[in-house]
Amino acid sequence: MPYRRSLGRFSNRTWEEFTDEVHRARNEHLLEGIIAGCAIVAYADGWATQEERDRMLGLIRGFEPIAAFGLDDALATFEALSDRFVSDHERAERESLEAVARLRGAQRYPALLVEACCAIAAADGGFDTEERNAAIRICSVLGLDPAQFNIADAP
Repeated sequence: MPYRRSLGRFSNRTWEEFTDEVHRARNEHLLEGIIAGCAIVAYADGWATQEERDRMLGLIRGFEPIAAFGLDDALATFEALSDRFVSDHERAERESLEAVARLRGAQRYPALLVEACCAIAAADGGFDTEERNAAIRICSVLGLDPAQFNIADAP
């Protein structure tokens, strides 16, 4: 499973520990933050083709821990956010970073958010410079050290 391998790049948790933690959390702000983070990463280069949007939707759909929140809600949230990124990228990014920031200072959610976004983004085998930089921005908003997720100096 690509998510297990990709999570291992960014977290010391096992897949089972990560999944259990997300299922225990079931926090609305965590879902919004994960989806917003995924959108930030998906649009890291300033735009996304329909194919890229569809690929990210597929990755979210296949990311088992999202089921804790309701897959339909997660997909609808990503679609709406994607539409906002297409119509007004700067505003959508600002709104997405605000959704991420709601988790700043929360006990365990910020790390889960970063791990989820990175694992989903890297599940297709790639994690390019723009995606890495987006993940670093997310860490900054959350007050986390990117080195904790092995992304500070990742290629």
